[in-house]
Amino acid sequence: MKIKENGSILIMLAVLIWSLSGLLIKSVDANALWITLIRSLAGGIVLLPYITKDQIYSIKYIFLAGISMAIFLFALALTTKISSAAMAISMQYTAPVYMIAYNTYKNRSISIAKLVVFFCIVIGIILNILGSIEGKSKIVILTGIITGLSFVFYSVSLKKIQKGNPLGVMALVNIIAATFCGLAQFVYCTPPPKSLADVYVLIISGIVISGLSYSYYVKGLRQIPVERALVMCLVEPILNPIWVYLGKGEIPSEVVIIGITFILLGTLIDILLKK
Repeated sequence: MKIKENGSILIMLAVLIWSLSGLLIKSVDANALWITLIRSLAGGIVLLPYITKDQIYSIKYIFLAGISMAIFLFALALTTKISSAAMAISMQYTAPVYMIAYNTYKNRSISIAKLVVFFCIVIGIILNILGSIEGKSKIVILTGIITGLSFVFYSVSLKKIQKGNPLGVMALVNIIAATFCGLAQFVYCTPPPKSLADVYVLIISGIVISGLSYSYYVKGLRQIPVERALVMCLVEPILNPIWVYLGKGEIPSEVVIIGITFILLGTLIDILLKK
């Protein structure tokens, strides 16, 4: 019982820290690639000493998790920048729809319950898009979908890493993500943040959000069932827009709020079906 309680506390700490990411992205004057690069690099460097604590494997899934994390954080930051925090964070939790689509294609069949989950989330995605594209770049549709897809690959890869100090695992994942972003930066040469204050904020967020919070998440997943962790994670898309509203005054449209509700409902049904 104590182990489960500790696991739940770790997951909730991770979720509470994650929920600040929307406010952070809205507060700094930097493009999405630099945000992801600085955050990942800071988180990786600070946690680097923990790599040698325990043997970590498999390296294949560490590498996949790092690449997926880079794409996920970039897409999340870009979606938040050009749309709203509510739109970005809710698209992160569209993961079940992609898994259902894949399993349906693989097995050539789908249950009624899974069909309900699928349509709940698809309706939520459509409403999110309709509520977010007015007066904004249509690229938000693509970045929103990539946010959800990359989170699936990131979570699956992370779950495969069953051995190693969680801080060491996240050090490697962050370093790989930063390297990937660095190579992308070398190709596209986007301008760096102009303010040192913004750089300091990104460094601190990298240490706390990209490093420490994900370490809590990895350790928590080893102590409690995934389904329980996912239910707790549903607090994030509720808190994230609240912090952005309190800090920046951004209010999601009614259509986006309804869309978030459908996505959360579909995700919750999917989690309960797995119990």
